[in-house]
Amino acid sequence: MTHAGKRRVVIDQVLRRVWREKGLPFGLLTRHINDDPATGAQTLVVDVPPGWTMPEHWNSADLELLVRDGDLTVAGRRCRRGHYLFLPSGTELGPISSDAGATLIFWADSPFEVRTDERPTPSKPLAETVDIFDQANWIPVREAFAGVTDTSSHGDLEVPTQCIRLRKVEESGKDTILFVLPRRFSKTALEFHHSTEEIFILGGWCATDPDHVYHSGDYLCWEPGVIHGVVTGWEALCLSKHHGPLTSPQIPLGATSVDAER
Repeated sequence: MTHAGKRRVVIDQVLRRVWREKGLPFGLLTRHINDDPATGAQTLVVDVPPGWTMPEHWNSADLELLVRDGDLTVAGRRCRRGHYLFLPSGTELGPISSDAGATLIFWADSPFEVRTDERPTPSKPLAETVDIFDQANWIPVREAFAGVTDTSSHGDLEVPTQCIRLRKVEESGKDTILFVLPRRFSKTALEFHHSTEEIFILGGWCATDPDHVYHSGDYLCWEPGVIHGVVTGWEALCLSKHHGPLTSPQIPLGATSVDAER
C-alpha cells in the first residue's frame, strides 16, 4: 500500500485538529493531508503557535519539514520561511521553539514517536537547504539528475525546468525536490512515474493537463502509472516527494495507459 492518490487538496480548506501525541507538548494543530496505513507514514501541515516550546528528545521516524511561514528553532538551527530539513531517526531535535509561530509542511516516514531514552546514532546524514527560494540554489533538472534517472520528458524544452534536490537517496530514489517552472513553461510530452509522487504548490500556477490548474496552497498526489501532461506553468514552485525511483519517461501523445511495473 502507499499514499492515496488525490487529484486536489486545498490546504486552507482542510480541517485543523489538535495534535495529541504522548510526549508532545500541547498547542500544535495539524491538517491531515495524506498517509500510508501500511507503514504509518504521514503527510501533515502543522501550525506552531507563538511561544511554543518542546524540550530535548529524538524521534523514531525519519522526519522532513519545510518552514512555509514563520520561525522555528530545531536541531540547533534557527529556521525561517523556506528552510528545509531532513532529520533522520536518532537526530537530537530539541529544544524546539518558535517565537512568532510557524506553519510547516511535515513528513514522517513511519509512526511518529517522541523518545527521550538513549538516542541511537542516526543511520543517515541530515540534509538541509537554508532557503529554497534563493535562486542561487536552483540548477537545471537534467544537470541535477544526470546519470541518476530517466528525465527524457525534460529534454528539448524551450524554457528548462530548474530544481533543488533537497534530499538525495540514490539507492531507493526517494528524493524530495523543489521543481521551478519559469514563465511560459510548457512541456508538450506526456509522462508518468513508476512511484507515488506528492506535490505541494508553493507559488505561481501549474497545469498538469488542460482541465487541472493548481495554485499556491494546493496539494496533489499521483499514484504510479498516472499519465499527466501537457504540463504548463508560470513561475510555479512545486515541492515534490517521490516515494520510489524518480522516473519521468516520455510517452506518445494520445497514450491512455502504461505499465508502471516495467
